[in-house]
Amino acid sequence: MNLINGSLFTALLLLIGASLISSPALSGQIEAKKISNTFLGHAYLTHQQGQKFQAMAILMAADKLNRLGNDRQLGQLFLAQNLTELGLHHEAIRVYEQLANASDNKQDIKNTAWLESAKLHLQQGRYSVALASLSNVKKGLNKKQTADFKAAKSRALLETGKLKDALATLPRISDDSTWALYQSFNIGERLIDEYRNKNGAMILHHIGKLDNETDKEIQAIKDQANLVLGFSLLKIKKPSKARKYLERVHLQSHLSNIALLGMGWSYSNESNYEQALVFWLELNKKTNRSAYGYETLLAVPYALAKARAYNQAIQYYKTAQRQISADTAEMNEAQKKISSDVFAQLISSYPERETGWLDTWQDTPASPASHLLTLLLDNPQFQVTLKEYRALLQLKQHVQSLDLDIRQLKRINTTQTSADIAKLVVRQRQLDEQMQHAIDKQFTSLKQQALNTFERYKAQLNNYSEQIRFGIAQAIEGGTFKAEEGL
Repeated sequence: MNLINGSLFTALLLLIGASLISSPALSGQIEAKKISNTFLGHAYLTHQQGQKFQAMAILMAADKLNRLGNDRQLGQLFLAQNLTELGLHHEAIRVYEQLANASDNKQDIKNTAWLESAKLHLQQGRYSVALASLSNVKKGLNKKQTADFKAAKSRALLETGKLKDALATLPRISDDSTWALYQSFNIGERLIDEYRNKNGAMILHHIGKLDNETDKEIQAIKDQANLVLGFSLLKIKKPSKARKYLERVHLQSHLSNIALLGMGWSYSNESNYEQALVFWLELNKKTNRSAYGYETLLAVPYALAKARAYNQAIQYYKTAQRQISADTAEMNEAQKKISSDVFAQLISSYPERETGWLDTWQDTPASPASHLLTLLLDNPQFQVTLKEYRALLQLKQHVQSLDLDIRQLKRINTTQTSADIAKLVVRQRQLDEQMQHAIDKQFTSLKQQALNTFERYKAQLNNYSEQIRFGIAQAIEGGTFKAEEGL
């Protein structure tokens, strides 16, 4: 997402931070051990308090006024990390590459900059560029950076078709780096799904066995690894082995419901339909709009029919059909509202609050049905686009407040000439236009992704309706039931 060019972005943040740079007041002890500069410390504390845009403004203003001293390189790294957190990846890459290409920077700073820019290129699908950035990294990485380097290189090699080299580069499975561990998970999953490579199963197996029960992020990756392994074993008709992995998924995990679905299929594969129903009936009690939730609607009557409880199967099929029909109608209505002005109002509300839009969505009667939100949020692409859109809205708010910032500049910096102030006004207007263009473009993408998500689910529900009609007919006849199991 190419938001705005570097000079205008810098102008914006300099304006925001100009009134804050003159007299920073530190309170408490700075946690970052490497920070010695007062202004960088002030920016760090501001960031810790959740004011990320203000922290960036302080950093850029201090840098412009040459007040970062020996901490200038560290300050630029901190700025790039902040930009990354906000989803402003193109700006982050620009800062990282400036650091990496500066001849007078220390090698450890260059290494960090090349590595972090490579990770961002990797995330955006520019695998060859990522490999080129990694080739500039020299010796001297710490343990976490080494894990990230190997994981990034392995993933990029795999994505460019170099399977053997990717496997040779893969780091040892450990909890040294959450980012590296997640990349290893992605590699393992790809090896299983696309290459049918046993190394993928080994990678996921070792991830799932990591002895770390305290880090929530690592625990989530372990749950994903066990879930993928469990379902991959179900696909090759090894239900008993599949259960060993599915049982490891934590009950508190958001993946636990999918694990319950898999447990049911594992017993169904062994023709133990009564035991399968134990899991599926439990899952069926939970009202949930999701891919696995809809599959459960059909799994219960499927097992009942296989257990020759035909009347119960028919009743569950009819209940499933009523919900599918109702949800399809709600999705049609949701698509109409998304195509109208309602969606823009909902998704743009309270940009300064991370979940402000969600509160508005749930509290507004005219919004699409709230229980359909899970379908949108289950789409990773929608989540990323939404995050970037909300970041743009926050920047837009700062653009709109630049008039006040310019007046503060006039009072604080008496040496500022009228010509300089006039240039800032022109930049403000240019920035405002470019920001609005970026917001409009991002919103169009967000709206289309929402519409496409519901369209895919509607097609899936239509297919389920066909299966329901077939299932009811089979149950009425009391004959052999052969509905597709969904695996």
